[in-house]
Amino acid sequence: MQDNLRFYLRECLRAQEEERKRLACELHDDTSQLVLLLSRHIDNIASEASNYLPQELRNEFEKLYELSQQAYEGIKRYAQALRPRILDDLGLVPALEWLAQEITKLAGIKVQVKTDTVPPLPPETQLVLFRIAQEALNNIHRHSEASEANITLEYQEDAVRMTISDNGKGFELPQQLSDFAAQGKLGLTGMAERIQLVGGEIEITSQIGKGTKIIVKAPTKLYNESNS
Repeated sequence: MQDNLRFYLRECLRAQEEERKRLACELHDDTSQLVLLLSRHIDNIASEASNYLPQELRNEFEKLYELSQQAYEGIKRYAQALRPRILDDLGLVPALEWLAQEITKLAGIKVQVKTDTVPPLPPETQLVLFRIAQEALNNIHRHSEASEANITLEYQEDAVRMTISDNGKGFELPQQLSDFAAQGKLGLTGMAERIQLVGGEIEITSQIGKGTKIIVKAPTKLYNESNS
């Protein structure tokens, strides 16, 4: 019964990620390109008519161009957040390094990634670990008031262990992981649910004033693969 439930939940997760991938492709390949063309068109009109337009209108064209550029960059950023192509093309470690760079640029938090040589992992496991790291770094950005964070990826016998830690303000842990949802910490609940889908486990430690540490451990093979 438990194995069947895990299978169906994993299929739901796979369907969700496929939809994310489809939306990311449409945003990147269609919507962002249309906005880029619009931006260039505005710039061309402003340049060609600069000698004939009053300064006030030229200023308005400049504002339109800047807004269209911001929209273009925003769409690219959202598409990457939905499903970064680097994860599919190059794998987990480059994707984690890209994620760390993005959080550093966005929030000014220094994020370091340290990794062992990790054997090839199932795509589902790579995706789960990436999503957990993504949610953890977003939480650090929004809630922790941290200046530094670290992601460590270690290979252990038949398992990979990922640790995400920060030097932020920390928080008071509930008695059980299931109590996170009642406290409104749905992101942490989602991490626990995701890692369980690939037969892994999660440990969360935090202390007021001393930061937070999240440790997830996942097998290098999915349950159904290791028992086939």
